[in-house]
Parts: sequence; structure tokens; C-alpha cells
Amino acid sequence: MRSATHTMPLARKGKHFFWNYGPLVFSVFYFFPMIRSFETTSNAEIAAQFMAYGSFVFCYHKALLKPAKDAIHFIVLMLLLCVLVTQLTSGTSTLFGYVGYLIGFCFLGSVRWLMLAVLMCAITLVATLHIHPNFWPYFIGPAMVISLGLFGFGVVEYKERVHRNESRKSKEQISQLAKIAERERIARDLHDLLGHSLSSISLKSELAGKFISAGHYDQAKHETDEVAKLARTALSEVREAVSGMKQLGLQAQLDVMTARLKDKGMAVEPDIQQIALSPEQESCLCFVAKEAITNVLKHSNARKVSISLNTFKGQHTLIFCDDGQIHNIVWGNGLSGIKSRIEELGGSFKVFADDGLRLVAELPQKEM
Repeated sequence: MRSATHTMPLARKGKHFFWNYGPLVFSVFYFFPMIRSFETTSNAEIAAQFMAYGSFVFCYHKALLKPAKDAIHFIVLMLLLCVLVTQLTSGTSTLFGYVGYLIGFCFLGSVRWLMLAVLMCAITLVATLHIHPNFWPYFIGPAMVISLGLFGFGVVEYKERVHRNESRKSKEQISQLAKIAERERIARDLHDLLGHSLSSISLKSELAGKFISAGHYDQAKHETDEVAKLARTALSEVREAVSGMKQLGLQAQLDVMTARLKDKGMAVEPDIQQIALSPEQESCLCFVAKEAITNVLKHSNARKVSISLNTFKGQHTLIFCDDGQIHNIVWGNGLSGIKSRIEELGGSFKVFADDGLRLVAELPQKEM
């Protein structure tokens, strides 16, 4: 039987009392036959009917709270109560429906339909044995209709509960994957920002140690000064990545970069248009801009830089050009990191060395 059931309880945690027990309000129809024949019903029979009803509600309560695989015993008890009490009152035609509801929710596969068949047989049996032949159709008809209807509601409730649980698990998995992706992005950012600087610091520190061992103190001091300079630069880059990049959008970032180039005496020709970017695209192009301008400031002898940002034929395009002398293009961590980021967003990144250096980053336009 375990393989034909599941572990979900029918009662929903955190729901209002009426949500779980409200359906019992319809069980008051159980008392209608007793009310109609109240004058001809003995006190003992009335007490027995009330006790049977209380026992039925108790079993229903237990079946609601138990995992479906553990609610079987209470479902069987409810069915037996309905069969036995039908000898006293025809009001059990209402109670059979609650058994059908629990069967539809708690059982799975062929066992579910087998239990439904048992329920239908029980209704038919008690109707023919304990209901007057002239009235048993009025008992069996409503009992079967109610049982079948609530059985269907039980099946739907189970499927809806499974769908909701799967959706919740799917959202949790997506959230977990997003966290993993964010950690990987942060790790890549740190690598791109600090990888080269820390490697240089390590090499220069070792070189300074060798100069000291050889007695070349002036050269050792020069190397330690370089180490300090590299450390300050790395710290500045980290601070900018943590604070500045979060605070500035792409437009503002390009304005800041343009100002930095002009401060270095370079002529800047900006052609920057307002374009609609997704947060991921804007973050990616911010990093491209920072890396491109940093390379110009550190490694280029350029005197003129042009920056272009526009959207054309469904592509967002960011272009950096400078007139510095280029002997060969080295795909280090910086350029490789840019290429990887852009390709992850479905774009392309190209580098050209024609009369200077030209970087072209393209991202597909998305509907906002």
C-alpha cells in the first residue's frame, strides 16, 4: 500500500481553520433524516447517531493531519462507520462523500480506482440492505454523485499540490543556480581585477628579495616601491568595482572614463547615444568600458580616443578606438574576460589592430 500512496497531508499548513475544516459544514445534512423522524426515534438511537458523527469527524480530522500513507486506517474507519450507521439513518449518504474526497487525494494509480470501486460497492450494499426498497434509489443516487464529485476534487487537489511543490522546488533550484552564477561572476571579477596585479606583486617581491641577498639595495628599494604602487592600484580598482560600478550606470561610467582620459591629456571623441539595456547587459558593458580605458591609460601611447555607443539593426554596439602604436595583440586575462562575459550574453567581441587599437563589443537588443 505504501507504493500506492504519498507523504503529503491533506491539511495545508499555515492555512486558516476554515480552509481545512470548512467542508464539514455540509455534513449537517447527515442530521436531516433524524430531524424528520425525531418523534419516532428513540433517545438511544439519537445518541448513537451523534456518537457516530463525532467519531466520523474525529477520523476526518486525523486523516487531514496525517501524511497520506498513514491516513489509510482512518479512511477505512470512516467507511466502516458509514456502513454501520446506515442501519440507523440514511443521512450517511452525505458522509460517504468525505471518504471519496480522501480516497481521491491519498491514493495513487490503480489503487485509487480500486478504493473508489470499494466505496461504490459499499454504498450500493448498504442501500439495498438497510434502506427501504421504495427509497433506496434516493439514497444511492445522491451518495454516489457526492462521492464521485468529491473524489474528483481530491484528485485535483493532489495534482495541484504536486504542481505547486514542483514549482517551489524549481524556484529554489533557479535561486540556487543564480547564487552559484553570482559567486562565479564575483570570482571572475576578482580574478580579472586582481590576477595580474597580484602576480606582478609576487614577482617583484621575489626580485626585491634577490636584490637584497645580492647587496643591491637601491634596486631592491625600487622594486619595493613598485610593489607598493601596484598594491595601491589594486586597492583602488577593488574599491571602484565594489562601490563605483554599483553606483554608476553605463552612461555615467563612460562620462567618468572620458574625464579620466582628458585628465591624461588625450583628445576624446564621444558618440554616446541613450540606449535601453538590461541590467546584465549594462553591467557587462560597464566592465568592458573600464577594462578598455584602463588598458589605454596604462599601456597605450595614444593621443586620441573615440568612444561610440549605439544600437543598429538589433545590436547594441560599444566601440573604443585609439591611435596608439600596436605591435601585437596579447589576449591576457582582461581581454579574455571581456570576451567570455559578452559571449555569455549572446554577443560578440572583436579586437582589431589597424592604425591603433579598436575594440568592438556587440550585444543583441532585447525587448524591455
